[in-house]
Amino acid sequence: MRVLVADDDPVYRSTLQELLTGWNYEVILASDGQEALKIMDGEDPPQLVLLDWEMPEIDGFEVARAICGDNAGHRAYVLMITGRKRKADIMQVLACGADDYLIKPFDPTDLKIHLRSAMRIVHLQEELDELREAIIEGNTSRVVWNTRY
Repeated sequence: MRVLVADDDPVYRSTLQELLTGWNYEVILASDGQEALKIMDGEDPPQLVLLDWEMPEIDGFEVARAICGDNAGHRAYVLMITGRKRKADIMQVLACGADDYLIKPFDPTDLKIHLRSAMRIVHLQEELDELREAIIEGNTSRVVWNTRY
């Protein structure tokens, strides 16, 4: 899976790249919010974004709004990484449309846990999109109805 890492701190960018590459993710790096938006507006943008809140030019909060907003052309799973720990800050992260958050400094195991959940959600969203498309096309032979519920 392709992952965009947007962080203005070269140490965190490098650390995240090393961890993610070691876990078999394809990593795309951005050093600020403007670069992150350019990547997300490009062809075949990543489905998973690790986004630092505090960056120059365009902060992670605004990037998350653009990526997750109603007018976004591509919906990605956004994991906001922040040094802010207050509950009000975390609520603000979620209110901007981010899917999850992780507080700096973080333990690599915690990151791996968050990424595992993110991947599950991304894959479920892909399945839902395929099913929605099949239903719209009237191709119900592609739809597997779960009768357990």
